[in-house]
Amino acid sequence: MPQITTVVINNGAGTPVAYTFSPIGKDEKGVFWWEQTTPTPSSVLGAYKLSYRQTRSMNTGSNPGISKAIYALSLPTLETIGTSDSGLPPPPTVAYQEKVRIEFDVAERSTANERRDIRAFASNLLASAMVIANLDTLQPSYS
Repeated sequence: MPQITTVVINNGAGTPVAYTFSPIGKDEKGVFWWEQTTPTPSSVLGAYKLSYRQTRSMNTGSNPGISKAIYALSLPTLETIGTSDSGLPPPPTVAYQEKVRIEFDVAERSTANERRDIRAFASNLLASAMVIANLDTLQPSYS
C-alpha cells in the first residue's frame, strides 16, 4: 500500500511549470486532499486541489468484486469584482474552475497487466489528437 506523499504535476504551458500538491489531510468523506504549495496562491480560494478516494466492494450488492479509484483535479481562476471604494481592494472570488474527474472501476479478479492496460489506455486517450482538439481549442468531434 503506497503512502500518501507529495505529488508533482506539470502544467501544459510551452515551458511546463511543476505544481507541487502536498497532503493536507482527510475531509469528512475520507478523501485525501492536496493543495498547491508552489507557487503559493495569494488566496486559499485560488489553490489548485487534487483529491483521491479508493473503495473496495465486498462480494454483495450490484457491483460485486469491483474496486473503485477516483481522482479529481480542480483549477480555480480568481477575479476581483468591484473597486476599492474604502481604500482596500475587495477580496477575490472564484470566477470559474476547470475540473476533471477520472474514475476507474476495476474487477478485483483482474490481473495486474489488465489494470496497467486500463491506466495506460486512459493516459494515452488524453494524449490523443482528438481529445487535445476537443479540450484545448473546444472543437467538437464530428463523423
